[in-house]
Amino acid sequence: MKNFFIFIFLNFVCFAFGQTAEEFYKNGFEKQESQDYLGAIADCNSALEIEPKKVQVYYLRGLAKYKLEDYKDAINDFNMALKLNKSARQSYYLRGLAKYKLNDYKGALTDYNTAIKFYPANGGAYYNRGLLKVYLKDYKGAILDYDKAIKYSKKNRAFIYTNRGIANKEINNFEGACLDWKKAIELGDAKSEELIKNYCK
Repeated sequence: MKNFFIFIFLNFVCFAFGQTAEEFYKNGFEKQESQDYLGAIADCNSALEIEPKKVQVYYLRGLAKYKLEDYKDAINDFNMALKLNKSARQSYYLRGLAKYKLNDYKGALTDYNTAIKFYPANGGAYYNRGLLKVYLKDYKGAILDYDKAIKYSKKNRAFIYTNRGIANKEINNFEGACLDWKKAIELGDAKSEELIKNYCK
């Protein structure tokens, strides 16, 4: 009888204090939001010990690793998320960002393309693909991507105008460049003031 009550007590303790994979995931998400990336990774690890095939946990852990500039391990997590669900569209986008940081420009471009295919209103993917195209000297292609980024993005629009202006400058469209930089200044990007001084009459 004594052993029976010990058994009941231990099961009660496990029930009361044990966390589910979903709870670990939610805790990790909150830590990610508060920029406690190491804490987020620890919670994701715990969640995956319970549910090794929980797609969103791999995505969240990959994002935390990306924020910590651990790009290779971040890519591994995004790969796993996509292995479990090929439609995990944000994993393509973030994996593209990580590949860009590792100078894998071809791989980054492929991932940005796929991210846009799954979600054509992804302003961030257009913007970062535009940055990549500028690096590859495809300035006209970059301008088209910046056009879409302006259409779909609600944040960081000043930087998009600044960079579209730079792409316009590279194809000698100084009128378009100066208009972009003036708009960027209106939206709060002081960097464009120097560009206007140097290139606009």
